[in-house]
Amino acid sequence: MRQATSRLVPRIVTLAALAFGTALALVAAATTVSATQPLNGLFRVATGSYFRMIYPGGGKYFKNPYSKDANKTYTLINGGTDGGLRTGVLQPAPAPAFDQHGNSLAGRIIQPTDFTGINFGLATEGIVPEISVSGTRLSGQVKGFTAEWNKLSFSQGGQVTGSYNAKTHSYVLTWSSKISGGPFNGFTGSWYLTGKFVS
Repeated sequence: MRQATSRLVPRIVTLAALAFGTALALVAAATTVSATQPLNGLFRVATGSYFRMIYPGGGKYFKNPYSKDANKTYTLINGGTDGGLRTGVLQPAPAPAFDQHGNSLAGRIIQPTDFTGINFGLATEGIVPEISVSGTRLSGQVKGFTAEWNKLSFSQGGQVTGSYNAKTHSYVLTWSSKISGGPFNGFTGSWYLTGKFVS
């Protein structure tokens, strides 16, 4: 009986260890699945948000003489009638998209803002924005993001990264996108949005 018992003990210990390891693996898998969550709602565009434009080749920023910032390479932007950028839905430009002077009438995401004497606005067209959070990190895409200016529509979509505070709901989103066509062909738009997320 003592020999039989002594043989069973290692087997029981081994089985217990295997069961424990399996349980840990299942918990880890569940944690991994739930770690990344989509954020569907409104990313409010608040004070501190801005747009910058980089010359072809990089290293130098375009100065907007109509910027309200002391540093004219920063064009400050504020939330429009929707309050900011929405995920899960589109915020298209209106029809007509411009007034007779080329000023954008797309005012849902941001208030149309003076850029070189002509107001530009923002819209999302075709592809719905998707942004997810994992811990404090944000990632996703705004491929349908467009800048509307001087009767032209420029694709400014791309992959976004950023940070998120789950307690305060404060966020930062950044991305850059090369401009194709128009007077700023070859320049790169650099976007920085900050504010609070509202589900």
